[in-house]
Amino acid sequence: MKILIAPDKFKGICTAQEAAENLRNNLQKLLPQAQLRLVPIADGGEGTLISIIYLLQGKIQTVFVHDPLMREKEAQWGWAQLPDKDTAILEMSQASGLFRLTPQEYNPMNTTSYGTGELVLEALRHEAKFIKIALGGSATVDGGIGFLQALGVIFKSKLALPPSGVSGKHLISITSVDLEPALHKLKGVGLTGWVDVQVPLLGDHGAAGFFGPAKGATPDMVNELEKGLFHFDNLLSNASGRVLKNNPGAGAAGGLGMAVLALGGKLEKGFDFVAQTLKLEENMKGCDLVITGEGKLDDTSREGKAPVAVARLAKKMGIKCLGIVGCNQASPAWLIEEGFTKVYALYDAPFEAEDPKKFEFSKRLTDTLALIFPKK
Repeated sequence: MKILIAPDKFKGICTAQEAAENLRNNLQKLLPQAQLRLVPIADGGEGTLISIIYLLQGKIQTVFVHDPLMREKEAQWGWAQLPDKDTAILEMSQASGLFRLTPQEYNPMNTTSYGTGELVLEALRHEAKFIKIALGGSATVDGGIGFLQALGVIFKSKLALPPSGVSGKHLISITSVDLEPALHKLKGVGLTGWVDVQVPLLGDHGAAGFFGPAKGATPDMVNELEKGLFHFDNLLSNASGRVLKNNPGAGAAGGLGMAVLALGGKLEKGFDFVAQTLKLEENMKGCDLVITGEGKLDDTSREGKAPVAVARLAKKMGIKCLGIVGCNQASPAWLIEEGFTKVYALYDAPFEAEDPKKFEFSKRLTDTLALIFPKK
């Protein structure tokens, strides 16, 4: 029996590499004759940096930047020699991620993507020719205004703006945008945003309406942020000469996708890059079973998350696919349609980062695999 083990990270518990190794160690005991292939994956969300640098044997760098509340923090970024040489691999969540905050600090009116712009400045200081930013895991719904400010974009406003760290609450007050200083810094540099969800900027499934509440937005905040994003999009679209809001992924990372587009960048599915780099389809050929998973499977997972993309590929190739996830909040109707033979959840519901249940992960995984593959 040949099994491909291709999980994403289990957020708050382990990396994709650690999950793959845990699955392998258990399966070796339960199925000693099986041939196991490990292909830990990522999709442009949190954890993509480590996965990509691990795959490409690149180099991790550290730098001090500002977190979503403008506190100085140490963050990582990566340097890799891809076919496009001198490539910086950045991860938005390293600077502006939700994991930087306590639940009491969640408030997308106040959080900023400024630190992600500082990561770009650091990559430029190292003379990067290509900059690729994983856009998942954000604490922000600021339309990328903080990111743009860090890169030198000049804003005029009805209200006084802070010299650094503008946030979601400032969007509605902006009256003009001058992109030229940032465009000058990025001249000759290829800028790409990797998205794990191809969400639009506006609407019930957009940056504020769908993802805002998970970042601490009340219904009133969602309405205010939605108005701010609509207003800011009009200004950015006029300044860049591009219609931004309708691009798939413009709403990724609280609208940072829109800001990347405004600077002449492009948006790509993070999973597609990882799958190509890993030669995932080639590794899947000849397998009898694929096992994938992540921390939480829900209806947003269909928008570009790695485990669903793996299941789709397995279905295309006629291979059974098992999902092993932290918790499963997906609508059962689409799981089989997308290619999952069955999904097993280790927990009944998501848990907070410090919940002691997370330390039961290894045992729960071992017990679940023993149920799926009972010893004969």
